[in-house]
Order: sequence, then structure tokens, then C-alpha cells
Amino acid sequence: MIDAKIILKYKAKTKGQLVEQAQKLVNAFVRERDAINDKGDFVCISCGKYKPKHQCNAGHYFSRGNYPSVRFDLDNIHSQCIQCNLHQHGNLIPYRERLIRKIGKKRFEQLEKMAYISHYKHDRIMLIELIERMKKQLKK
Repeated sequence: MIDAKIILKYKAKTKGQLVEQAQKLVNAFVRERDAINDKGDFVCISCGKYKPKHQCNAGHYFSRGNYPSVRFDLDNIHSQCIQCNLHQHGNLIPYRERLIRKIGKKRFEQLEKMAYISHYKHDRIMLIELIERMKKQLKK
């Protein structure tokens, strides 16, 4: 449960601003989690190529806009190169194959079920908790 003082700290922020802040922190966490060295270089989840940090996007298997229920799910977000994420629209066929290898079939099936929850809305408390949790994770 989150402390009332922390909730008050975010009083002036709109829900949209909270979503934006949460996304930035989650993306930063994913880049850090998936880094293979101290420089932040990574291996793209889609093409499998080694890439330098500046080419890293936090790529969603199930897109943020179409699947809000898994927008912040860490099983859904992995380091992906700009080429695959933006120019190849996620390069989803190899993404899926590597994702299942990475998280396992059971977790992938659970992610898929969660993705198809309709009419999902993020609430302020959940967003604030996520923001605070990601801030702590990034300080480690």
C-alpha cells in the first residue's frame, strides 16, 4: 500500500502525465535490465543483433496503444533496436519466438491473456505505485 504523503506529492499531475512518467521510468528500467555490459549495449529481442546503447528502444510485443492492460508489464517490454521497433513495426515474428524462449511459454500465454482484457483503464494509485517502484529499482 502506498503512503498518503506520496499520493499528495503527485496531486498536481494529470493521469496522462502520470502515464507518461511511468512509461519513461519503465523504459529506463528495461534498458538497464537488458543491458549486457556497463556501457548499456544490448541484444535486440527481434533481430538478435548486438547493438550499442544509443540504438535501444524499449519495444512492446503487444503495443502500448492497443493493449493498455499490458502497457507496463515487464514481460511485454524488451530492448529492441530502432530498426526493428520503428522501421519494421516491431518485427513481431522473431520477437515472439525470442520472447517465448526468454520468458517461457507459460508466462507468454499469461501475457497474451492479460493483453486481451478489454476496457482497461490505469488508475492514479496504480500509476503512482508503479512510478515509485521504478524509481527505487533504478536507484539500485
